Amino acid sequence: MSLEKSVLDIDKIRGLLNSEYGLELLDCISLELGSANCYKVHCKEGVFFFKEYQSEFTKDRVDNEADIVKFLISNDFPVAEFIKNANGQNSVLYEGHVISLQQFIEGKSYLNDLPHSLLMESAKYLGVMHSLLKDYPMEISMDYDWAVGFSSEAVSQKFNGLLSALDENKSDPNYVRIHDDLVFKMKLMDSIDAWKEYFKGITYTSTHGDYTACQLICDGGEIKAVIDFSSAGCIPAVWEIMRSYIQSGGVSRNGSYFDVEDFSLYVKEYMKYAPLTERDLEAMPYIYLFQLAQSSYGYKEYLVTKTENKEALLDFGFWRTDICREIYKKASDISVALLQVA
Repeated sequence: MSLEKSVLDIDKIRGLLNSEYGLELLDCISLELGSANCYKVHCKEGVFFFKEYQSEFTKDRVDNEADIVKFLISNDFPVAEFIKNANGQNSVLYEGHVISLQQFIEGKSYLNDLPHSLLMESAKYLGVMHSLLKDYPMEISMDYDWAVGFSSEAVSQKFNGLLSALDENKSDPNYVRIHDDLVFKMKLMDSIDAWKEYFKGITYTSTHGDYTACQLICDGGEIKAVIDFSSAGCIPAVWEIMRSYIQSGGVSRNGSYFDVEDFSLYVKEYMKYAPLTERDLEAMPYIYLFQLAQSSYGYKEYLVTKTENKEALLDFGFWRTDICREIYKKASDISVALLQVA
């Protein structure tokens, strides 16, 4: 779901396609993909993927994404090629938003319901991608220094602020669940300092940064391409692995049950293509918990910023907190099971 209202309309899109790319628009279809405003544009010259990034994205950031895609193409990894404009640029700045045009790849995308066979295949593509990108220069984030910078007291104050905002409207039908979730997350702050130590000695790799089912184009029971490298960076490999499993289909939207054995199979498939150390496997659930435990995403948008689609964002926040409860309960079992994979 898009997070910002588009600055474009059909006439502006037509004008941009013509002036920047020399293309004649025939039809434009809005796509419900991700957090940007995305369109499938049928032009006289072909079919393309037209993307209006959120206002926080800079042109340099999008151009870096295009460079990553170009690198992966050169290594026969399936991605959607960026189309250069008349001036040879990979992106255009228009009314405060970066615009890009890419190859359109026909196929089906999923949310959190990726069929199990494709879920396991996605582990393969993630491993191959990490193998290709391991030495690709990207800025490191989510490292030990980053983790140490978090204060459990500051995070607790953030949650207390949200509880105060919630108490201003006790008649809200979601009051009880929001209250219980925020109190649960505050209790996790007792463990967060210990979890910081797991960021030492793990594998950091350049990667997609948001590798989930909605970033995969599938067709005929196969993955055709990986799209949207706008969040790419150098982060803990284990964080992307665990998140990709959970948010692609490893845990359904209708429940939070986490199958430790099945996840072990996912990691085993990944390790056919990219190595992990025993330290990585031991640390994996705690690295994931560290980020998830302190996230207020969904609750803040619902209670404070009043973002568009706030109900859907709150539902996502509920789901992630249920996952947090499940992983917290099974963290030790997950580590033991993963070490057996090694």
